[in-house]
Amino acid sequence: MFHFISSLFSPSADRVPGLDNELIEAASDRVIMGTDKRLQALGSYRRQLREPVTKAVVHVIKLIDALPEPVEISRRTFSSDPRLRAFFASFNHMQEKIGAAKTVEAYRKQTPVGDHSRIYGLLSMQWMEKSRLGTVLQDDRIQREVQQVSVNFLNHNFLGPSISLEEVVQNVKKRAFDFMIEIALERIIAARTRYAELEQQQLLLKRKLKAMKAGNWGLEEILRPEMSGAKDFNSLEAEIQSVEEELAKMGASHEALDRNMQIIKDTLACPEELLATRNIKLQLDSMNIKADTSTSAKVHELELIEASSVIGASRILLPGWFPVDELPAGRESIADAMRYL
Repeated sequence: MFHFISSLFSPSADRVPGLDNELIEAASDRVIMGTDKRLQALGSYRRQLREPVTKAVVHVIKLIDALPEPVEISRRTFSSDPRLRAFFASFNHMQEKIGAAKTVEAYRKQTPVGDHSRIYGLLSMQWMEKSRLGTVLQDDRIQREVQQVSVNFLNHNFLGPSISLEEVVQNVKKRAFDFMIEIALERIIAARTRYAELEQQQLLLKRKLKAMKAGNWGLEEILRPEMSGAKDFNSLEAEIQSVEEELAKMGASHEALDRNMQIIKDTLACPEELLATRNIKLQLDSMNIKADTSTSAKVHELELIEASSVIGASRILLPGWFPVDELPAGRESIADAMRYL
């Protein structure tokens, strides 16, 4: 979405204890470009953003650097790695999902990749649990209508693909930082929308009150019984006052820049809420059914990494690499071949 300077999360930025001024200033500029360019008019914007941006950058670097070494994602490892068998229905399914990822397609179009090369990246997917009734074999007896929990992995993606592992790490850090910027932008938009709604509500209420006073509302209510129960002057004025108080808390329209700056600072000051990871363990059988005391089938314990955010999104992450020669032919290659048939 945005053009980011290449040095922001380069390997030299791994000096977390002493991030240099150039790095923090570049990250601050990135935040401004991704949210509200008008904030550049505030001469102190870099100074104001220094502390929250530093927190966010340090958090991103530590978070991504803590991920494990990439695993091989191939035909050979599909049969031996229970994680891959849990994530995909078959090798062909795995090959199809990774090869069809938009990030992989875009990378292969832009970068010449040899047939014997490896493409590194971060495999990510959603996961969900679902209760169901199934059949189990226990003590040589078949038991039906047994309550089970199945685990499904879906919406696979492959982030930051590159033939260079260092470049993958840099790309993923950029994406993580951009994700935080997007959350700040969403909050700015939400605040601006709410402010506009309050202003409109305030205007309508004032017009209604003016019309009521002009029409001698009190006498009308006496002469027209159907108007009984309608809001009186006091309740309308109280409602207007409530709207005006909420508007006052948000600041006047000319204070929008300061308000947006505060939203950004508050957002980036808590990066661990915006993006966090945790280790989870799942015991699944070959059908992705969670093991319990009624399970007699062979199960595998999967140690997985889940990334989650304050916005409610969560993804399973697995750094990995795959052989280019195992990917299906690109769509353009298939189209070219069809022309000769």
